[in-house]
Amino acid sequence: MKFIMGKHAYILFALVVSIVTSCRSQEENVELSFEKTDAPLKIMESITMADSVYVTLLKPYRIKLKSNYSGIIETTRLSMNSGGGSGYHNPSKYLIYTDKHKLAPPPTGVKFSGHDTKVFDIYIGYRMFIKSKEKNSLFENAVYLEENGGRKVYDLSKSEIAARFFEQKITDDIRGYLSFSFYNYENELRLRETIAID
Repeated sequence: MKFIMGKHAYILFALVVSIVTSCRSQEENVELSFEKTDAPLKIMESITMADSVYVTLLKPYRIKLKSNYSGIIETTRLSMNSGGGSGYHNPSKYLIYTDKHKLAPPPTGVKFSGHDTKVFDIYIGYRMFIKSKEKNSLFENAVYLEENGGRKVYDLSKSEIAARFFEQKITDDIRGYLSFSFYNYENELRLRETIAID
């Protein structure tokens, strides 16, 4: 009888541990929230060819990352996936920049000290081409900001026509998923969280 009671107690204990572990694993993750900001829409002039110009439309977004881990995690990579959700982004379609006074590489090495929240203001780039003859009219009211890697960057906030034109050129096949990779120091595990770009 004692053996049977012990066996039932063990089963009950195992069940409780399983439930607690399950709840903990569901709670310990990274939550992402994603929103547009009122930072200026920008355009980057890339490659000039005979009758067309490659440009990159830079749209401002704010990402909030909330860590539900009690231990330390660190960002190791920020990347874009393809519109199909698999594989890394095609550089001809996407570029990612932090939203600062000047464009910069995406943030990595940011540590979350347990149950921490970080905010990233970024630009997501959509590369496209326009005809050379369209460039003059589209850039007429654009304000020059800086040169980034030999490429000129302009503010489009004073040109509603240009802003609408470039927004319409963002098709579903160049939308995708923004992915953050993390390293969990406590468990020595690599984590990944992904959010769809609208």
